[in-house]
Amino acid sequence: LQTRLKKHRWHAKILKTNDPIIISLGWRRFQTLPVYSILDRNETRMRFLKYTPEHMHCIANFYGPLTMPNIGFCAFQKAGKGQASFRICATGVVIEMARNFDIVKKLKLTGVPYEIHRNTAFIKGMFSSSLEAA
Repeated sequence: LQTRLKKHRWHAKILKTNDPIIISLGWRRFQTLPVYSILDRNETRMRFLKYTPEHMHCIANFYGPLTMPNIGFCAFQKAGKGQASFRICATGVVIEMARNFDIVKKLKLTGVPYEIHRNTAFIKGMFSSSLEAA
């Protein structure tokens, strides 16, 4: 499932990727491990997020039962009577159903510059093999 999710403003903690949450979707309730992402400005790729944004929507991808788009849901981190604080951690809407989604991570490379021109620099030690550079 691909959903648009927003952390509830009364929930104290920030939600982390791959932390288990319980989702109540229609009459179903299931536990899942969401992966959070956000669309880039030109909407060509989905960029991986470690945590949910504070006051913004983000995309959450997770496995779940067959569901029609535009159905709302709410999410809980713990389901039990022992929890004294506010229980709902996030709310959202199902965007689409698909088998897989492409989420990309930002890659940080380090190296040593050994030849510098006006607008170009050659970096040494950035890749360890020719397969990594391709």
